[in-house]
Amino acid sequence: MPNTQQLKMEDMSETYLRALCAANGFSIVRGNHDNDGYDVEVSCKERLDPSSLIYSPKLDVQLKSSYSKITLQDDGSITYSLEVKNYKTLIQTNRMVPLILVVLHMHRDESLWLEHTTDWLKITKCAYWISLKGLEDTENEHTININIPSDHILTKESLKDIMIKISKQESL
Repeated sequence: MPNTQQLKMEDMSETYLRALCAANGFSIVRGNHDNDGYDVEVSCKERLDPSSLIYSPKLDVQLKSSYSKITLQDDGSITYSLEVKNYKTLIQTNRMVPLILVVLHMHRDESLWLEHTTDWLKITKCAYWISLKGLEDTENEHTININIPSDHILTKESLKDIMIKISKQESL
């Protein structure tokens, strides 16, 4: 029996990130369990930038994917309905490895998730990223709406920039 739609969506979000990591030469490892608030760890061996303070930066990523919990705003940003338990993990300030949220915006129609020809393979739509570190706690019980700016689309270049910021011990 095939995986459920939710499991397929989770796999697509990881595949999207894996492709960006491969293009940058980064390693990506799936966590054993989502019991520390992240699904995968991204790492890079070496120094990414001459002004880097640390070698081998690491990034923890909580992956989400949705078509129904995302609202595209007029300014190009998205609003995502995040579970409060995930929010509370993402706002923590005392983590050794930085943690970001990555949300893959998907088509409702599953047949549009992936396209390919003999020349290319394309994952449709895109993923957005945000660091929620240090944001205020919430009194909400179930979900909280997170606004992710339009300039936070996760691309090969933006992933590299995130890793460079980590290596320079800069805020995300």
